Amino acid sequence: MRKLTAGMVGLAVLVLGAGLAPSPALAKCPKECKVQIRTQDKTCKQTCKTTKKTESMACKTGANPTPPTCSPSGAFLP
Repeated sequence: MRKLTAGMVGLAVLVLGAGLAPSPALAKCPKECKVQIRTQDKTCKQTCKTTKKTESMACKTGANPTPPTCSPSGAFLP
């Protein structure tokens, strides 16, 4: 019984130790990498904002659409 208990305690220590070990996925990004990501994000936001503004102005200044003249009946023909 003592061997079983000692084995379980040893296994628990190993599992706990493995859980506390640092993961490679959680490694810190170098400063140059962070600066590059921040710069690219800023550039992307500015591009998106400009595109949205341009498309919004084009939509506002666009002419109203005219109804189609191809109707099966003559009721909607001008």
